[in-house]
Amino acid sequence: MKATMKELDSLHGLIAGYYKECIESGEDLSSGTLAAINTFLKNNDVKMEVMESTPGQNLTFKLQSLIEASAVKEA
Repeated sequence: MKATMKELDSLHGLIAGYYKECIESGEDLSSGTLAAINTFLKNNDVKMEVMESTPGQNLTFKLQSLIEASAVKEA
């Protein structure tokens, strides 16, 4: 049985919400979770121009610091 567009949209929203909560929680994220978030964004063609002092910039810097911290822990 194929999923309907409504079901797929709902699933997409749940996944996006879950990843947002993961990032905003401040908890350490595994490299696998960070990779999954990155892949999700790339697969959804998420691109943005970051303007100085925007919420997007803050989230970008937070995600970047989480990725760097994860790389250091695994090294």
